[in-house]
Amino acid sequence: MSERPSRPADRSDDEPPPVDADYYAIDTDASEAEFLAACKLYAREVVDTFDLSVDVGALDWDISRRAKRRAGQVRYRDGDPETVVLTWGYFERRGWAAMASTVRHELIHVHLLNEYGDGSHGERFERWAERLDTGVACELFTTPEWWVVCEDCDAALARYRESKLVRRVDEYRCGECAGDLRLADGDARAAAGDE
Repeated sequence: MSERPSRPADRSDDEPPPVDADYYAIDTDASEAEFLAACKLYAREVVDTFDLSVDVGALDWDISRRAKRRAGQVRYRDGDPETVVLTWGYFERRGWAAMASTVRHELIHVHLLNEYGDGSHGERFERWAERLDTGVACELFTTPEWWVVCEDCDAALARYRESKLVRRVDEYRCGECAGDLRLADGDARAAAGDE
């Protein structure tokens, strides 16, 4: 870890200072224990800085080595957050800065579940995402097996499993324009630069 930077003295009380994610940065050759430790330490500072209603220590923190479509997830029961799951493959492919953004994203979910029972990506989430400088959706980090592509508007949906939509693409219509759909191989679409 690098030396902790000093906080700017000229910030207003309404505007929290940015959290220096680089201070907690680890390389992708870190162990799972080191990875989770860095994520939790970083999460504690984000929670303290932005006064989020999140008890980092009360949450379980876990790693997924199987997830291909999401960088992280909050598992909850009856509206109560229980576990933050972070995707190892996303960290390996995108690095610490992207994972730090994912930690902020998941902390927003926990906060909104605690405050409002809302785990969605709605307007509250969008406002918090802007405030914490994180995205609302995860960028692709693995090549999907298939793409379902609209013939009319070129909308594309990544698919990683052979779902009913993949098996029966001709029975469905585009959700954007009601156009006909076709199936494209994931590798072919990636080679065309559409990923």
